[in-house]
Amino acid sequence: MKIQLVPFLAFCLLGFSCSEKTDSSSNSNEWELVIEDSIQVDFMGEIWMGTFENGKGIVKDITTQAVLQFDSTGKLLVNKVFPKDGPGKVDWFESIVIDEKGEVYASTSFNNIYHFDPNLNLLETLKMPFAGEARGGLRNARNLAKWNNKLLLWYPGREGISPYIDNFYRDYPLLELFDINTQTSIPLINTPPTSKFSTAEFFNRPYMQFTIESDSLYLTFTNEEQVHVYTLPEGKWIRSMGFAPTDFKLYPGQKAPVTYEQMMTMSEAMIMGIYSDPKHLILTYKGGIDSETFIQNELKNRENFHRYPEFNRSYLKVYSLNHAKWSTEIEIPAKIDFILNIESTDQSFYALRNDDFIGEEQEYLTFYKLRLRQK
Repeated sequence: MKIQLVPFLAFCLLGFSCSEKTDSSSNSNEWELVIEDSIQVDFMGEIWMGTFENGKGIVKDITTQAVLQFDSTGKLLVNKVFPKDGPGKVDWFESIVIDEKGEVYASTSFNNIYHFDPNLNLLETLKMPFAGEARGGLRNARNLAKWNNKLLLWYPGREGISPYIDNFYRDYPLLELFDINTQTSIPLINTPPTSKFSTAEFFNRPYMQFTIESDSLYLTFTNEEQVHVYTLPEGKWIRSMGFAPTDFKLYPGQKAPVTYEQMMTMSEAMIMGIYSDPKHLILTYKGGIDSETFIQNELKNRENFHRYPEFNRSYLKVYSLNHAKWSTEIEIPAKIDFILNIESTDQSFYALRNDDFIGEEQEYLTFYKLRLRQK
C-alpha cells in the first residue's frame, strides 16, 4: 500500500486533525474524518457503483460493464464481464449487497435479482413476481439490503404503477420485501405524514436510500432533511428525525411538477448515503449549488460537469442512537468522489478518488482508506 503524503497533508490543512488520539469520553458524539492511506487497483474505467464489506470491495464499471472485486491492499481478485445473452446472462444491475457469508446479491429494474458466490460466480437468477417500472437511478444508491433471508429493495412497478406518475410517493408503497426462498414479494413502507412528499405540493423527484439495523429500518428521501424510522417486518412508521444541515439547498414546494427547465437552473442538495452500526447512523450529503452560481458558471453544460465539486460541498454527520444526538457537520474533501460503504464507526472504510477533479490521468483506480475518529 502507498501512503498519499501530499493529499494527506492537504487534508490536514483543511482543518482535520491528524494527531494520534486515543478514545475520549464515551458520551462524545464529535468526530473527525482522517485519510489513513490509499490503495490502487489495477484497472481503468468509470465506476458507477460499489461497496466494501467483510474485507472485500466490489465495484462496477459503466463503460465495459466489468464487475471487479479487490481486497484491502488493492489486489484485484476478480475482473468479470458477464454475457448479455445465453447461459450466465447478467443484465445491468444497480445496487449490490454482500451478506455475512460473502455472497453477493444485485438488484435490477427488470425482474431479475442476481445471486453470486463470494468469487462472483453466478449461483442463481431470482425473479421478482412483476415487471419493474423504474428507468434509471442514483449512482451508488443504497436501496438494497438483506434481512432474515429476505431482500428489502426499491423496485416500483406493482400493479403496473409507474414511479413517474404525479404523487407516486404520497399514494403508493415505496419498497418491496422479497422472500429469497419462495421468490414472492410483499409491498412495504409508506411515506409518513411528517414527510413533504405526503403533501399535495410538488417537489423535485427524490431517490430513496436506507439502512437496516437489527429490526429497525432507517429511510431517507435524497432531497429531504429527515430520516424516517420503521420497524420490520411490519413496516410500521415509528418516528422521523431531522438532521439540521447548515447547507442544503432545495427547490420549494409548488402547485405543479418541477420541470426540466427548472432543474437546469440549480443543483439541488442530496443525501448521498446512509450507513449504520448498532450505536450510530451516518449520513453523507451534498449541499447543492444555488441558482446564481449554477447559471454564471454554465454548470448545465457537460464540459463543466467536472467543476461541480468546486461549488457543491459534501458533508458527513453521525447520529448517536444511544444519546439521540447528531454530531456537527464534517466537510468531505472534494477530491473524494463517493464513499463505497461504512460498516461501523470503529472500522476503516474506502472511497473512490475523484481523478477528474484532481486533474490527474492514471492507469489505475485509487481508493482512499478513511476512518472516523472520535474526539
